[in-house]
Amino acid sequence: MEKMKDTHFIYLADIFCPWCYGFGPVMKRLASEHPELPIKVVGGNLISRPMTLAEDLAANPGLVDFWRSVEKTVGRPLTGAIEAALSGREVRMYSPGADEILVTLNRLAPGHELDQLLDLEDMFYLKGVDMFSVEALAGIAARWAIPSEELASALDTEAALTATQRNLAEAGRLLGEVGSYPSIFLAQGDKLLTVSRGYVRYETVTSLLEDALSDIDIAPADHEGCSFAEDCTAGKNRNRV
Repeated sequence: MEKMKDTHFIYLADIFCPWCYGFGPVMKRLASEHPELPIKVVGGNLISRPMTLAEDLAANPGLVDFWRSVEKTVGRPLTGAIEAALSGREVRMYSPGADEILVTLNRLAPGHELDQLLDLEDMFYLKGVDMFSVEALAGIAARWAIPSEELASALDTEAALTATQRNLAEAGRLLGEVGSYPSIFLAQGDKLLTVSRGYVRYETVTSLLEDALSDIDIAPADHEGCSFAEDCTAGKNRNRV
């Protein structure tokens, strides 16, 4: 259909946002139901400075209880992150660094943006893995049939850092003053419609998507999500992009 030409999803999510992790299966389902709509993934800047999970927990003593409440809402286990926090296992957290891995994967193994994002979210929340470790990076490379040395050498280069900064600038523009992670947009040329902000259930987002596809001027309601207005996972360690 001519109207759908050049129309695509933009999915704004942060790898360290628990609501984004919880929303992953919903976004995956939407993608499978709308193969005519390509997906552009934009990573966020929720954890704006390098830190460890132990540091996050020390700054936010209620973090594990919060994650357990997210588990109940989204119906997905956050056991890896919770166990890593309670055991004191060293797990590094840094959104721009995770975004750099993501944009590099997009370049070396294109066409899998959403799955690459969901894999990184699973590494942190489901498995409690430090994605920045040499072993984890080797596993990521193997998952996408990339030689491990090729992925390692592509990170922390001028090209990777430039692509990451470009991604973060777009995330800041999309997030705006009142947005939150995760958010879905529908783009067509210069036109951008907000489909949903924050965690929403499948039935809600499909209804909002139908409205957007019909080009109806909608003002989507805010839902649970990671924003700069309240604590989510890193408290004071978040900055606007």
